[in-house]
Amino acid sequence: MKINTISFAILVASAMLQIHPCVGQSNVVYYGVATNSMSVAFADTNLSTSVCSSIVADLQICLQAWGKKSELDLGTYEIGLSGYLYNPDKCPHYPEGIRFPRNLITNQTGALALQIPKSLSDAYTNAFAFAAANSNIVAAAYDFVQFISSTNFYTVTSNQISNYFLSNQAPPLLYQLSFSDMTNSVSQQSYYPPSILGFYYSLDGPNASDLWMRIPCTFPAQGNSVSWGSLPAIWHDGKWKCCSWEENPHYELPQ
Repeated sequence: MKINTISFAILVASAMLQIHPCVGQSNVVYYGVATNSMSVAFADTNLSTSVCSSIVADLQICLQAWGKKSELDLGTYEIGLSGYLYNPDKCPHYPEGIRFPRNLITNQTGALALQIPKSLSDAYTNAFAFAAANSNIVAAAYDFVQFISSTNFYTVTSNQISNYFLSNQAPPLLYQLSFSDMTNSVSQQSYYPPSILGFYYSLDGPNASDLWMRIPCTFPAQGNSVSWGSLPAIWHDGKWKCCSWEENPHYELPQ
């Protein structure tokens, strides 16, 4: 599946240049099969307009495909809320410990708005700082996802497979012996651009603290449905690689 990449270097640079608060600014995300629109409301009113726009852009990355299953739940809800944005599948873009926003409030114009808590906008602010300091690595991540999603991936040979996969303590010969299994497992799934929150450091891996990435993906399920998951990738030897390690990665935001 071919995907469109988004340059977070541009978004982050824009965020650093503007300091006007985003109060009253129009930020909208689209969800559902019919591409329904909804305003976004930030609990932190001190965020700049460009930071708000960058957060909304990342929210839209998550909702672009995964959000097609999202719908409004306007039934029973907590005091102070107007409902929830419900999705039956856990967001594959976000790390463990961070939940995709779901609370709906009524904004100043009387319309429903997706509420972004300060804890989430703070996480995004930290992630944008990480992206600004590691712009080449982040750009390479989106290029990597684009590559494994394209037909160019089928040109990879058995001698080149170790440039795209990293297995736990696997000798070079194992990569060639497992070439078909590796390429088939990747080609059976569809991949989507990661959230900027999808980058994390982990103690699992060949080094003390490696940088990992969650690549959102879908794979065929029963009937004509698909299931959502994420493919772990690691920054190793100056490139991104799909990675299979003995222990599951600990999902942590870059500091």
